[in-house]
This record gives sequence, structure tokens and C-alpha cells, in this order.
Amino acid sequence: MATAPQFTAKTIRPTSEQTAIQTCDAATLLVLANAGAAKTTSLALRMAEGLARGLAPKSMLALTYTEPACDALRLALIKIGVPAAEVKGLWVSTFERFARYCLKAKEGVEPAHFDQPEKVEDTVWEAIQILDGHERWRDQLQLPAVGDTGFVDRFLQASLRIKGTMAREQVFWEGEGINPSTAVDLGHDFTYLSLLGSYERLRCPPEDDAPRFRAPMDATYDLARFVSDPDQPDWIDLFPNWPRHLNALMVDEMHDLNAAMFSVLRALLSVNPGCYVCGVGDVDQVLYANAGADARYLSADTWRQETGRDVVTLPLSASYRFSSDVADLAANFAHKVYASAAAHRTAVNTLTYTSDEACAQAVIQTAQQWKAAKHRMSDLIVLLRHPHHSVLIENALLAADLPYTTRGMGLYVQRPEVLLVRALLAIATQDFAAVQSAATRQRMVEELVSFCRVELSFSMDEQESAQDRLKEAVRHVVLDPSALTPFFEGQILRNTDPKLAKRLRQAVAIAQEADSSDSFGRMLEALDMPSWAEMHWVEAQRRADAVAHLDGLCIAAERVGSAQAFFAELNRAELGLEALQAKGAKTAKASALCLADIASVKGLEFEHVVMPFLAQDEFPSRERNSMVDERNLFYVGMTRARSALTLIASSVKPSPFLGEL
Repeated sequence: MATAPQFTAKTIRPTSEQTAIQTCDAATLLVLANAGAAKTTSLALRMAEGLARGLAPKSMLALTYTEPACDALRLALIKIGVPAAEVKGLWVSTFERFARYCLKAKEGVEPAHFDQPEKVEDTVWEAIQILDGHERWRDQLQLPAVGDTGFVDRFLQASLRIKGTMAREQVFWEGEGINPSTAVDLGHDFTYLSLLGSYERLRCPPEDDAPRFRAPMDATYDLARFVSDPDQPDWIDLFPNWPRHLNALMVDEMHDLNAAMFSVLRALLSVNPGCYVCGVGDVDQVLYANAGADARYLSADTWRQETGRDVVTLPLSASYRFSSDVADLAANFAHKVYASAAAHRTAVNTLTYTSDEACAQAVIQTAQQWKAAKHRMSDLIVLLRHPHHSVLIENALLAADLPYTTRGMGLYVQRPEVLLVRALLAIATQDFAAVQSAATRQRMVEELVSFCRVELSFSMDEQESAQDRLKEAVRHVVLDPSALTPFFEGQILRNTDPKLAKRLRQAVAIAQEADSSDSFGRMLEALDMPSWAEMHWVEAQRRADAVAHLDGLCIAAERVGSAQAFFAELNRAELGLEALQAKGAKTAKASALCLADIASVKGLEFEHVVMPFLAQDEFPSRERNSMVDERNLFYVGMTRARSALTLIASSVKPSPFLGEL
């Protein structure tokens, strides 16, 4: 049964659905929502009701998948009238940050955290060597040849899902072992399951109290293993900072829960049995299926079976973000009933393009029209499936004098592969000083060393670490730009692979052809970025993005002329970006539109959403993990819009998603 609400929102009038959520007295409440139906605001109302009923802020824990979702929940609380000081006292965290907090108290240290798969590549190969030496089931293993980065990528993707589903742990806890038969039962590849065992023993040596390192989502996985292990019934004694007096447990983005996260929730409830739970989610916004996200954790049956708690489900059916114009499209795409209760109209525009340059220009025209209509530019967001799509758009924005910011991606002139090319252009022109930003010069030198996999020579004594030598070399070159060429010749060319050194010399020589209009393109051909990307990056998508970034640079360079002229243009572009962004900062960024990847804006909304480059093999991506993930990304993107949604589609090979709308 529900009771009368004790919290009164100050800036909104809750709907009957929201009031039912706010006042429901069930031990566990699951809210099944559509996009734009105010999930986060409804969760905030539920939290505010708890505060109004006398719950202490520290007795309430809210967990989400992403940091932006944490920010969105705090903003929603303030929006509905919860005092900022009270919001600050609430415990709002991602699962991963919460897990790190708990584990640090147990382990006494904070292990190194590796965000990039390249950081763990050596450990994967070490694990492969160990597994290769095992005799049992050897004929069932499909181990790679040395240097097969594609295998490393596939293994890391598979291991993320295996860890998220807790598949290996369930086998061991049931007293069985990993073999070809259990792999089939689990639905996972036997080679990946076996290799993960070797990899995890290297990451978490049994004789150590803490792991050597953690990669994304490893903290949640490590914590879940401890709290779910039947051989550790007294696990709570290992965690002195574990929450023991929770009255309310809130979960946002519940559609992205996996078995590891659910294990953490179950452990929290085992220690706090009187705590009530409220979780909200939308099964069509799952973006992390590759990490084991499973919609069954939004199911009342699962919660009853796994926790023994009373469960109620309530809907959030109507969208208040957008009108029926978008709701109808979302209904067609997601194959479900979708209503709108928005009091405003959401205009849907579809534009077409015949070339990537034309697509970028369509973005500019859309932005200029928005600006001419006296709208805030910060209310316009351009959502990209791939970071490389921003290259042409950023150049066009600069040419049109339109300020912009980025979210979930860096400025294109500061991406690693572009910094490498800029470093080589600086060497070719003998004009490193033209790069005015010391921070950019530093990163250019660092990327040159990183891409060439150079072990720098000792500068002082043999006690220096590789990091010390790199730091000293970078400091010297940044302070004295004229030292870049001697550094390149004495350290890079001398210490890198001879074949790579030959390509570098050839690329620099081509770039020195001052009067050659195609020199930049030929310089990139000499570098052979596809093979370089294959060597440098583990993820197939990242390799494809690097090549596409430089393809975009080639298009931009064609309008400028020689490689040397383009080097000057890139430096001017960086200065222009800094000036435009400074201008935006002075006006609270109201004059700057935003370029963002879709995953970085989940849970947020914007007045005008522009989705360009809607073409086959672009969206959905050729390098996709699954079509389900691509569909959910597209759904999330289109449902961020409040007053306008602009879709810019290829007229040559349009995205198949458009036909489904």
C-alpha cells in the first residue's frame, strides 16, 4: 500500500505514476520505464521522500553504472527542491567506485588502474604462454600466433562478459572445473575461459593481498567474488567500511546490471535486511551487454527468487521529454507501446548527404539555423557513433567560427595518432616552436616514443627507470623545441625497429617537399597507418578510428596544399579551438555547441539532438560487438531530444535503422 507523500516537489508537479513510485511501501520496487519518462527524477522523488520521512542522508546509498548518471541524479534532486547541502551528504556512487572504496579498506592499497587495453596486453601474452605449456585439453585450445592483437581484443571482450556473468565462479562454487563440456553449457569459448584463469592468476597472484592491477569493471568483479564465495561465509569481517546501517538502496540504470553487480546488491541486502530498494531502468537502453548486462535483473521474479523479498513493479510509461513525433519513432524502433505526455512539440528533420564533407556541412547549416533562431548553442548536441566523425565537423565549425566543446572524446588535433603526425611534421619543418602549447608539445613527444615503442637510452645513469628517462627527455624537448630533431634522430630512429625507422625517414622526407600539393597524403601512405594501428592498438574499433582520423586529415589537407602548409593549419586550428573555447567559457559556455559520443550522454537530455553519418557500416558500425548494442545506442541517441531531432543520413547507403523508424 502507498501512503500520502511527505515530500512536496518545488519545481515539478509529479504525475500519478511518479507519486505512486514516491510513496510505494514495498520492500523492493522495480520501475519499468520508457526513455524520457523521467526515470532519474522519479528516483530522486523516492529519495527525497525518504529524507522527508526522517532517513539520514548517509543511510541512503544510490548506485549507478556511470559517473554522468551520478551527476544527473544529484541535479535531479536539487531540481525538485532537496537542499544542495543535503544532496551533498547523500551517498551517490557508481558500482565500480563503491567497489574500489570497499576493497581499499580490505587490501590496504589502491592497485594500479589500467583504462586502456594496451596496458594489459603483455599480461595477456604472458598468460597465453603459461596456458600453452599445459598438457591437459591442449588439443581443444585455439591459441593465437605471437602478435595477433585481434585475438587479444577478442579475449578482453570475452573476459569482460565472463567476469560480468560470474560464469567461471559459478562452475567452481558448484564443485566442477572448466572443461570443453562446461564451456558449452556456459555458452562461452573454452579457450577464453581457460586463458582467463591464467590471466587472473597473473593479475591477482594468490600469494599477494591485493591485485597487481585492475582494468575497467575489475573492482566490481573482485568484490562480487568475495561477497558471493560460499567458502567465505564471514566475508563481512574482511570489509571494515562495508555499509551496515542502510535504510534505502537506490539503483539507477538498472537495465545495465550484470551478475557481478547484482551480487554486490544482494550482499548489501544480506547485511541490511530492513533496507528498502528502488531500482529504475529501461530494457531498450542496455549499452553494456558486452559486460554481461542482463534485463532479467529488472524482473520481479528474479528478485523474489534471488533475495526472497516482496517485490512490486510500477511503470513510467509516458515520455515528458519529447512529443509523439519522436515517441512514435521510438515505438516503431523498440517494438513497444510508447506514449508522450509532453506539452511541447519535438520537430523531427531528416537530411541526406552524398559525401562525408556534405554531411559535415549539413551539421554546420543546422547549427547556424539554430543560432539564427536565437537558441542557446549549448542546447545543441551532435551525437557521433565514432570519434573520427568529428574531424570534418570540427574543421567546418572552425571555418564557420562556431565555438564547440566535446564530451566523451578529445579534440581531434590532440588525439594520439594526430599528435604523432604533427610531431613528424614539426621535424620536417624544423619548427616545433610553432606548436605554442607546452602541454601539446609534451604529448607529441610522448606519442612519438609510444608509437615507436622506443626504450630511451640512459641520460644520467643506469638506475633511471624508463619512465624517468621519458620524463627527462620530454622536459628537455618541450623547453627547447630545437632539440626535437636531434632527439628524433638520436633516440627514436636509433632505438626503434629498423623497418619502422625506414618508414619514418621516408615520411619526413616527403613532408619536406614544400611545393608538393599531395605531400601530406603521400606522407601518410609512407607511414602505413593501418599496419601501425594493427601493432599499436588492441581494439579493432580503435584501430579503425585511427585510420579514419587520418583519412579525415587527408581530406582537410587537400584544401590547404603541402604537408608543411597543413602543419601550420593544424597549429592555427588548435589556437582557434582554444580561443573559441575560452570565448565559450566567458559566457558560461552558452555559445558553444557540443560534440559527444552517445554513451557519454545516457541519462541526459538536450533541446536539439543532431545525429549525422547515418550510413551502413557507420551506424550500425562495421566493427560492432553486436547488433543489439548498436540498436540500443541508436535508441538512446534519438531519445535524448526535447524540442528537435535532426537525422542526417547517407543517400548512397543509408543506415538500415532509418527504415525501422
